[in-house]
Amino acid sequence: MKLNFKKLAAVAAIGGAMLFGGNAQADAAGMSNDDLWAFREAYVSQTPDTRVFEQDLTLVATNFHLDIDSRAQILKDGSFRMGGNFNWTYTNLKRNYSTNNAIPFYIEQIGNDMTLYVKRRGKWSKMLLPGLPSGIAILWKSTEPAILNDVMDAVKKIEVLNDTPDLRTMNITLDGMKLANILNKNSAATFANLSGEELTEQKDIFYRWLSAFRKTDITFAWTVNKPSWTTATAAFDLTPIMRAYAIHVLNESAAGRVVLTDEERDLLDAMGYYAELRSYTTHIRARKDTLVNMPADLSAIPENDASLDDIFREMTTVVEK
Repeated sequence: MKLNFKKLAAVAAIGGAMLFGGNAQADAAGMSNDDLWAFREAYVSQTPDTRVFEQDLTLVATNFHLDIDSRAQILKDGSFRMGGNFNWTYTNLKRNYSTNNAIPFYIEQIGNDMTLYVKRRGKWSKMLLPGLPSGIAILWKSTEPAILNDVMDAVKKIEVLNDTPDLRTMNITLDGMKLANILNKNSAATFANLSGEELTEQKDIFYRWLSAFRKTDITFAWTVNKPSWTTATAAFDLTPIMRAYAIHVLNESAAGRVVLTDEERDLLDAMGYYAELRSYTTHIRARKDTLVNMPADLSAIPENDASLDDIFREMTTVVEK
């Protein structure tokens, strides 16, 4: 089986960008009752009104650097939009030159359907993103009690670092196995409109990511604005998840279950051993001028999974050792 790096990269980038400032009861082990209450109070008190965030994600490797600068908006009904730029810098270490691209993008999720829109060479195209990104979005945007309880149950450890009348800062550790089970359950409906080879491909990508989550707990720093019970900031180091995924695929290749080119193997080595992936979120006030407004009629544009092919070719360029 061949690995589709185009879909892999899109899923990794968008999934990472959406692991922010969220909502997350927890087992009593690893935390005091006071810490558990502090987290529960902040978590379940989050308002269901329109929420707006500035969201940054950075992926750094030896020969490329991706910054995602974006703004995200969640409506009361759970509908979601994100818009911004993929800022891509690539250095060819063999030929000693660099390229830079600022790629406008939007993401929209209504119900179970998530779509990525990108603008290349003056034209928009779209890519469907079932599986991991959709499951993550459902996980943190939902106000449904069943999903809230599932996420709270995945909390493994809570440490209150600072607590004032205005702000509460905590380190939260989520159990990777439980988080994978939640994502698996929440993502099932996002595959409903796929069939054939596309369904198989998307599920392969998704199940590999679930394998990585099951092996890796996630720790993030969360600061909550107490007067409004909204996320002030959230910071994730997603490097362990990325590395677990890359090593899992490399092990699959060694076992003969997936076929990799030399370029893809070099990229997975970078992801698995020395690249870094981090995400940072800041809450901003929801006003007319801070909302995410997409260009008209984007939903009518054709689907095109090849719109980022040049970026993926650069990602998988062999670098001299």
